[in-house]
Amino acid sequence: MTCLDTTPLPARRAAQIPLAPLAAALALLLVMGVPALLAPPATLNPGDWHGNAAPSLVTRR
Repeated sequence: MTCLDTTPLPARRAAQIPLAPLAAALALLLVMGVPALLAPPATLNPGDWHGNAAPSLVTRR
């Protein structure tokens, strides 16, 4: 069961901008975004892709 806090503390101003969340966001953007932008184009024809369904010959072993 959850309890609603009806007496929240007053908002306080941060003395500095927290750099850790900004640095983490920038690191994730670089680690995940740059390789995605530099990836080679797909060689598979989109018309030949049938999702994750395997043909019946493969599943009938």
